[in-house]
Amino acid sequence: MSKLKVGIIGTGFVGAAHVEALRRLGNVEVRAVVASSLESSKKAAEKLNVPAYYADYQEMLAEEELDVVHNCTPNFLHFPVNKAFLEAGVHVFAEKPLVMNTKEGNELLEIIADKNIYAGVNYNYRHYPLVKKMQNQVQEELGKLFHIQGHYLQDWMLFENDYSWRVDPEKGGKSRVVADIGSHFCDLLQYLTGKKIKRLIANTKIVHPERKRPLSEVKSFAQAEKEVEYESYQVETEDYASVLFELENGTAGNFTVSQVDAGHKNDLFIEISGSKKSLSWSQEKANHLFIGHREEANQDLVRDPSLLEGKAAERCYYPGGHIEGWSEGLKNSIKDFYDCILAAGDPADYDFATFADGQQEVKITEAILKSSREQNWVEID
Repeated sequence: MSKLKVGIIGTGFVGAAHVEALRRLGNVEVRAVVASSLESSKKAAEKLNVPAYYADYQEMLAEEELDVVHNCTPNFLHFPVNKAFLEAGVHVFAEKPLVMNTKEGNELLEIIADKNIYAGVNYNYRHYPLVKKMQNQVQEELGKLFHIQGHYLQDWMLFENDYSWRVDPEKGGKSRVVADIGSHFCDLLQYLTGKKIKRLIANTKIVHPERKRPLSEVKSFAQAEKEVEYESYQVETEDYASVLFELENGTAGNFTVSQVDAGHKNDLFIEISGSKKSLSWSQEKANHLFIGHREEANQDLVRDPSLLEGKAAERCYYPGGHIEGWSEGLKNSIKDFYDCILAAGDPADYDFATFADGQQEVKITEAILKSSREQNWVEID
């Protein structure tokens, strides 16, 4: 079988990680890249050893016969890029958030409904081995769900001179921390429980109403330069949010998301408590699953393919004691999507997040903003 031909749009941190993950699959040929300009595209192609590069995604679409495109662009480009390739009959694997608002999401879902095409969103935390193990236990061994709690905390926006394109609503959207990392938490809890968030009440805050925006480009997560000139910038998007929610089965929960918590780099944590046991997992300790009991010793299940089964074992690539983490989660996320394409399968039989799942996260984000603005409970349709 010939290799699937793939294009990458967006070659920053995430785009480069997609290229590396694709090459680990073995049945994929990365044919072309697009960055922010022709010069940047050329540099990215040389660095990533990709044969072709283009000035923009429209040129790539016109010149390349691609099977799949990976959309790793800033948020404001998610909708037009996704739409262009879906309408051309190209499978799309997109970074989150899916789009800037539900109107855009509905339009994409209408396109997919009329075409024999696959479209996935990279909610990669679904695809860690012990997350799959946790999902199995939640649905088979936890008993009645009592409560869910957790957080997703980072500190890369802690200081007033920390800046990213994500702060600009024109590029990042009306929400920052909720759309960026809150969507990951919500997708994970809905994946683990098999239940959607149906209502919530939230409070969002802007820690730095005014930030110092560098006059030269600074990449996200990069260490700040010592000699940088700044200008003042009025901030409109939230730095953190606290949320109370209920699932469609009535289970209650709460979570906090923040990009201004010192010392927390990529601290995603979730705990689900039931009538028989509790389970908790931390992304920064991804090879451990805590299993809590009332009348027997608690357990710390350490990732080891010889002790796992089914898809949980399949998501491991190395023996126990060989640490796996974010890069393997990304690889598994992409692999699941490609396996479905190659099998011409039903997405319901696979674990990747679909565009419908991505649209659900956009609805939740809009509900959180509305709730914080109105200081009231909001129902999610």
